[in-house]
Amino acid sequence: MKTTILILAAFVLFGISGCNSNDKKITDVKKDTSSTKETKTITKKDTAYDADPTDTIPGSRYGINSSSKQTADLVRMTLKNKFKSDLEKNLIDSLSRKFIFFEYDLNDDSKKEIFVGLTGPYFCGTGGCSIMLLDNQGNEITNFTVSDYPVVIDNSKSKEWKDLFILSAGKYHIIKFVGKKYPSILPGSQN
Repeated sequence: MKTTILILAAFVLFGISGCNSNDKKITDVKKDTSSTKETKTITKKDTAYDADPTDTIPGSRYGINSSSKQTADLVRMTLKNKFKSDLEKNLIDSLSRKFIFFEYDLNDDSKKEIFVGLTGPYFCGTGGCSIMLLDNQGNEITNFTVSDYPVVIDNSKSKEWKDLFILSAGKYHIIKFVGKKYPSILPGSQN
């Protein structure tokens, strides 16, 4: 009796550990000439879009909100248009041509806004970097200067938009929506 319980427990544990896989299974059903069905199971690992395959950070590291090819292309186009003149004059170095982004619906309209972290010496100084906030069409809502990561999104709201905590000068500052945008200059960043 104890042996049967131990064997049953081993099968249950084996079954549970087999169900915890992050792999997706794709089943392909084919008919052969004798009209019996043959089933093949192909295991495929989850893969996320990597917006910058030249860096050492895999696209899956940051989760589903930061690895959309469509959003990356939209942000790239927005930045190219905004900084067109400086790009043509080669004022923006290669490090400053990279960005990070994160999507989040800040005003519960079912459309995600896009936080774009600008990088490199063109956009960053000793006090921090610039972080742009775009709508889902790539239009600029606010450009936060002298700021750093991470941006913390609070559940509290001002004018129907979530309050933000943005790091600047080593301290978090609460930023509240003021009508059409968030204030772009953070407290303490004017020094």
